[in-house]
Amino acid sequence: MTMASEVETSRMFVVINVKSGNASPDEVRRAMREGWKGRPEDQWIWQPGEGEDIVEAVRLAAAEGYDTVVAAGGDGTVSAVAGALVGTKAKLAIIPLGTANVLARELGIPIEVQGASDLVNGPHEVDAIDAMAYRNKHYFTQIGVGLDALMIRDTKTEDKKRLGVLAYVWTAVKKAVGFQPHRFSVSVDGKTSRPKAVQVLLANCGALGTSGLRWGPDIAINDGRIDVLVLRAASLLSHLRVASNFVLGRHRQDPATSYQKAARVVAIQSERPLPVQGDGEVVGETPIEVQVVPRALRVVVPPKAG
Repeated sequence: MTMASEVETSRMFVVINVKSGNASPDEVRRAMREGWKGRPEDQWIWQPGEGEDIVEAVRLAAAEGYDTVVAAGGDGTVSAVAGALVGTKAKLAIIPLGTANVLARELGIPIEVQGASDLVNGPHEVDAIDAMAYRNKHYFTQIGVGLDALMIRDTKTEDKKRLGVLAYVWTAVKKAVGFQPHRFSVSVDGKTSRPKAVQVLLANCGALGTSGLRWGPDIAINDGRIDVLVLRAASLLSHLRVASNFVLGRHRQDPATSYQKAARVVAIQSERPLPVQGDGEVVGETPIEVQVVPRALRVVVPPKAG
């Protein structure tokens, strides 16, 4: 892992997506403006209106010389901003406002608005993280086929606002009961297997929502690899056993789970089309082909202790 210490930002573009909503836009604006040490005209705070294109605005800001772009929103907003910055010189900073905030948690970024703002505007380091390329877009946390995609697709927005992460848990439990395994073809760097599984997950980072749990051991967001998890649990009892082993950190000891590492490409096919989620949003259906993109994006992270 290579990180560089940085404190100063010469120009900053801040994207606030109010729809992500665990804090008000005014709270984010206030924190960012009060912490900004540069000239007022070098900090641009933008809240997209209905129909305005976040990706286009971020690319324009990077082209105009904004060297830090802040994504203030949920996982979908962070993913969109991050993807737009791939191939630019600008670095990403995150103010997490969503339900799960997976990438922020993986990187150790404070979940509170003030703490995240203090990190962006104060001492920090910059890390280069990997990405997964699928259908001309880049994803940074996980791409999943199976139960997780169904959970994300079928969890209602109003339930997420009312229950937070518990809305996902409840939907996942309902989907897991009676869910039958599917026959997959999974190719990892050209090596193909045909498991019967309920879930195939491509993990660029290991954080599993807000639980503090991880999808598996040794999953790193900056190692130039994608971790491929196949979950074959077919009964409620096996799901409970897998969950228990995840809690205890015994991922690889469970007979229903298997792991591989991909350095180049992963291709997944299924007997019939299944939904695919990327960074917490439904993004397509099988079959899919995902490319590994090492060191795709520079990201603001907390300084190492000591």
